[in-house]
Amino acid sequence: MWVKPTARKTVMYELEAALAEDHHFSGGHVISSMCTDPLDIAKEAHAMFIESNLGNAGLYPGTLRLEKMAIDAMGRLLGAKDGNIAGGIVSGGTEANITALWIARNITGKKKVIFPKSAHFSFHKACDILAMEPVMVPLNENFTIDLDEVTRRVDSDTAAVVGIAGTTELGAVDDIHGLADIIPEGVFLHVDAAFGGFVLPFLRDLGHRVPDFDFSVEKVSSIAADPHKMGMATVPSGALLVRDRKWFRTIHKDAPYLDTVGQLSALSGTRCSAAAAASYAAMRSLGREGYIKIVEGCMDVTHHALGKARKMGLEPVMEPVMNILCLRVPDPKAVQKSLDVKGWKVSVAQNPPSLRLVIMPHVTKDGIDGLFSDLGDVLEDRR
Repeated sequence: MWVKPTARKTVMYELEAALAEDHHFSGGHVISSMCTDPLDIAKEAHAMFIESNLGNAGLYPGTLRLEKMAIDAMGRLLGAKDGNIAGGIVSGGTEANITALWIARNITGKKKVIFPKSAHFSFHKACDILAMEPVMVPLNENFTIDLDEVTRRVDSDTAAVVGIAGTTELGAVDDIHGLADIIPEGVFLHVDAAFGGFVLPFLRDLGHRVPDFDFSVEKVSSIAADPHKMGMATVPSGALLVRDRKWFRTIHKDAPYLDTVGQLSALSGTRCSAAAAASYAAMRSLGREGYIKIVEGCMDVTHHALGKARKMGLEPVMEPVMNILCLRVPDPKAVQKSLDVKGWKVSVAQNPPSLRLVIMPHVTKDGIDGLFSDLGDVLEDRR
């Protein structure tokens, strides 16, 4: 630890130097991230509420009110028909998924969790932390969860079954209705819509065929959705919503020293609750119409990228369901490294191996044209 204070000018110089090393969405070259540049109003809201901590909600009734309104809006977006949907703003999909399985374990008293091979790594992390048994099942030809395999694996020891609404690698959507038909009464059905939660409802508004994936499916118990992804809020802004607010009581811990004695129904104690205000600000300012325009723009750029790929003789792993495009290229990791040298941040999907592009709002058609120009050179050099 530094002994003497350092002048503000020096500290700011050091901070600016570190910031200059980072990759920024504004440059349009980051095509690997599921996050984007937040709305200005979300940034302003985050700064306004920077000291808020809903871990001690008695001090922050205004912040708590904003969180409740944000969760209520998300509940309606995600198919809730009554006022019993409850939830909270958390740090992201990982915390939401861990908390959902924590609730499932405590409600059912069981420990087996069934999830697809395409599931986010947070489910393995959750099982490790919660001493639950992970049961990973294969995918079908559509890169979604194999329902027949789920039928074979689900049994009296099953606490939860997980479906994904927008897989991290491909953006595929599992058959949530099919899962609901399979699972016995009492088994917790959790949907990870960390990415799809702020995409799929608006694709439906645009006329796309979107299967029911949310609380409109009667057996869905909980949903994870991230405002800091396509919700245009600041990091960290995740959300967990559950069908029955009483379920949060299964994980509550009293803390008598707080200003309001009551439950801390979250994995975190101290919470970055500026994210609640930022999420509220983003949703309130955009409204449904604003999100529809954002999703429409992202899909337009996604299909532009698909067209460029096909002109180069490259085919997608699957037709893009949302704004994620995975392309079959020879030796994707080597191609990724070559593009990195040229300043492009793209990623690689593993199942199957492919070049993965995430077309967020900061990605433009001009940016895609530049990427594919360099991609063409990279592929030519490898021939």
